[in-house]
Parts: sequence; structure tokens; C-alpha cells
Amino acid sequence: MRDKDPHNSKKKHMIPQQSYLSYDLIIEEILTRLSVKAVVRFKSVSKQWYTTLSSSDFANAHLTKSPFSHPTASVNTLFIMDCASCYVFSYDDDQISCNFEDNLVEHDPEFPVEKDDLELTGSCNGLICLTSPSGECFILWNPATRNLNKYAPHGYIKRFDNASDVYVASGFGYASSVDDYKYVGILTAYQEDAISDCIVCIFSLRENKWRKIDFGNDHLSIFGQAMLVSEKLYWYAHSEEAGDLLISFDLGVERFDVINNMDLDKSDLLGVKSGCLAMLNCDEYSDFLLHILEPPAIVKSIDLPKGLILDEDSEMIGFTKTGKFFVTGPSSHKVRGFNRTLGIVDTCTRPMKYKMLLRFHEVIEISRYVPSLISPFPIEEPWEG
Repeated sequence: MRDKDPHNSKKKHMIPQQSYLSYDLIIEEILTRLSVKAVVRFKSVSKQWYTTLSSSDFANAHLTKSPFSHPTASVNTLFIMDCASCYVFSYDDDQISCNFEDNLVEHDPEFPVEKDDLELTGSCNGLICLTSPSGECFILWNPATRNLNKYAPHGYIKRFDNASDVYVASGFGYASSVDDYKYVGILTAYQEDAISDCIVCIFSLRENKWRKIDFGNDHLSIFGQAMLVSEKLYWYAHSEEAGDLLISFDLGVERFDVINNMDLDKSDLLGVKSGCLAMLNCDEYSDFLLHILEPPAIVKSIDLPKGLILDEDSEMIGFTKTGKFFVTGPSSHKVRGFNRTLGIVDTCTRPMKYKMLLRFHEVIEISRYVPSLISPFPIEEPWEG
């Protein structure tokens, strides 16, 4: 029987063309755009994939394509630590559900030191930095890959063996100009309530070594952990002559600067807004003032209507894409106390609206967080927990 379709004979002999993507294209254009969790799963495909996806080049390429890795990006993920455990919290401005506990992911790493001996210094590009209050060590940990490493500034701490009190102000961040992650520790020794000695030690992850630099402000008392803003670290400081002020440290050129053109009080809240340092004056008896420090040294002030009671124990973490900002507070935001809650303030409403997102039984420490594949290098024998 004759075939009625003259094209059928051609179809029977046609060889289907096979299209495929090259290995490099899959890696560079597809896998770099996936979530960290998905990339970790793909490491088990083959030895070649494991080697490629575990490399620092891929980790950097993956981080570059993250919409939240830029210094001016909004905050939608937080790292939270209490006395019992560690958590990663995700927030969406458009979320309708009020059960924000569903957005918590718990992590329980096996730290090389007691967890109670660690304080949260900060987070940068997926690396969590934890410091012992005595300054004897700090730890870098990536919750997404479960890698962590411990670093100890041998020799620097022994210098203060005879001091009555030693306080450590620390900070951690990344300097793109030198492609290096740096830990900064400011160790201040006191004798009879007076500063007897002060040193600044820096650890470079690229160089894998400690070194000491001149502080140049030995009369200043530095407080707590630094706020990382666009590759600069900011601390509160105090001097008998100038009162309360801010100290900044440029991670690239390793230079300290004193900021004294802002009306400061240690009860003010520091945060990050669009890649700039933000400071919220929280005087419950007057309207709120939101100060934005823009380069090189321009201070813009925004009036915010009164409608929220905060205190000196609160912390301002950062701003979402719609201009809301995260704050911590006591168990009841009308009672002074240690931070046990996470809330969010909507600055677009009049008066401002506060919504509590999470309540904890323990004191909490919080920083903004960007999931990544960055390794806490240099790692010779990485710890997993």
C-alpha cells in the first residue's frame, strides 16, 4: 500500500538532533542561581561536581548573584542565638500568616568551646562570627555548609595577665578591595577604673595570620560588638573630654576614624539602611529621629512620629525592602529588660505600628544574615556540627 503522506518516508529516516548544555554553562549560569540548600544537595552528583561546587571560586560566584549580598540590599534573613540554640529566621513583607515561628530553622552545631562562652560578633556573607568574652578565641561558622573553624590570638591575651579588668570590643567583615575577611579585636585593660593599656589585633583570613596595628585613641573606651556597614565597622565609644561618640574602622585601608558630628547617646539604636549607618534616637518623651550617615560625612535626619517605646537594651537590626525595620526588645516592650523578643516597626504608618514576631525564653543576640557557600577559610581540618 502506498504511503499517502510523501513526508513519512523522510520522517522514518530522520535522526533526532540532541541538544545539551555544556558543563561550564550548567555551573556558571544555572547552579550559581540556585539556593544554597539546592547546591549542597547537588554536590553528591559526582566527584567532579563535588570538587567544583566546593571551590572558593564557585562560592564567590554564587554569592555575587545573590540579590541580598550587596551592602545596600534589604534584610530578609536573620541569625538568632540564645543560650540554648541557634536559628536562621526568614521574613517576607508580604507574608499573611501570623505564625512566624514557622520561619525559624534551628541549628545545633558542636562548637569547639562551650556555647555559653561565646558572644555573637556579627555576620558577613554567610559567615557567623562568635567571640569569647575574654578574647581568647573567635569562631567562624557557616550554618548552611556546617563548616566552622576556631582562631586564637596567642600572645596578645597574655599581655594583660596583670590587669584587673580586660574588655574586648570586636568586629568582623569583608574588604572587597583586598578580597579578604578580617576579624578585629580591640583589647582594653583597666587598672582602678582607668585605661592602662589598649591594643588592636587583626586576623586576616587571606594571610592566615595575626598582626597588631596602632589604635591611636588609647584614651577612648570602646563598647561591645561592631556594626558592619559597607565594609566599615562602627563601635560606640566614650571619652572624658568628648563624651559619647562613634569610632569607625575601614577594613580595606585599616584606618580608624572618630565620628563626632552626630548627637549621640549610648541608648540610641544603630542599624543599616540602604548601605548607610542608621541611628534611631529612642527618647520616649519626644518624637523619634532617624539619622542616616551618608558618605563622606553627611547626616540626614528623618522625623518619625512617636508611637513606640524602646529602651537602651533594644537593638535595631536592619530594614526590609518596604522600609520596615527589625528591633529587639524585652519580653514586654513596655518594660525594661534584656532582649527576649524580635519585632518589626512599620515606619510608613501614622502612628508607627509595632508587631512582635518572635518571643524567646532566653536572652537573644541577632544579626542580619545572607546564606552562602563561603568557607570560614583557611580550614585545614574543618569541623562539622
